[in-house]
Amino acid sequence: MVDGKQYVSIAVGWGGVFGLSTRATDRKAPGTVYTFAIGGKAKAPASAPYPMAELLQGVKYDPAHVAEGQKLYVNNCVFCHGVPAVDKGGNIPNLAYVGSGLIQNLDKIVFNGPYVGQGMPDFTGKLTAEDVIKIQAFIQGTADAVRPGKSVD
Repeated sequence: MVDGKQYVSIAVGWGGVFGLSTRATDRKAPGTVYTFAIGGKAKAPASAPYPMAELLQGVKYDPAHVAEGQKLYVNNCVFCHGVPAVDKGGNIPNLAYVGSGLIQNLDKIVFNGPYVGQGMPDFTGKLTAEDVIKIQAFIQGTADAVRPGKSVD
């Protein structure tokens, strides 16, 4: 109660581990606090669409690298980024929906890259350049395997 008027506040948004890897809406909605009052007339603030690229395509890869890339991805990437193309990610993006430029330059991201300050681990000394090539193959290969309209020979 403030000056005889009752307010109710609730914290909303994507939180915890679930919110990092899973998105519940196609709208960008960072955590916020909403406060309501009986008789209040304010409208809810608008939310923007969640920015997301189309399903990954165009990254060249050797299909022979996909299986080993899967093992490397599962051991190093899946906890945060999920399975490529299976879901659309949360606050941490699903790598099948980030655009080919990021995947083509994955080495510049995993080795002390620009996202380290945002929680991305530095894989220097843990992965090799060849490992990254195999991870790229798995990401693009998985996107290719689930692409709608893909013909099966």
